[in-house]
Amino acid sequence: MEIDLEHLEKLSKLKIEESETQKFEKDLKDIIAFVDEITKLDLPDEDKSRAVALKDLRADEPEEKPHCDVLANAPKKKDGCFVTPLVVE
Repeated sequence: MEIDLEHLEKLSKLKIEESETQKFEKDLKDIIAFVDEITKLDLPDEDKSRAVALKDLRADEPEEKPHCDVLANAPKKKDGCFVTPLVVE
């Protein structure tokens, strides 16, 4: 299996030093091989997409709070609303 370290560097925004590339590639191959072994295990049919069973979670019910309580800890507020940094140009 070929691993494109340059592509991984771009995706992760990390810089892998030239001296570490062989070790890094070997470690990645070991991890992928280990995951492949895990997927071959014969496990009982159950929902494996969750770490915790849904029955073990509390009910998610909204709480009514006064408007002033909700904004009490806001770092910035204006006209009764939260002020957040602009994330879209």
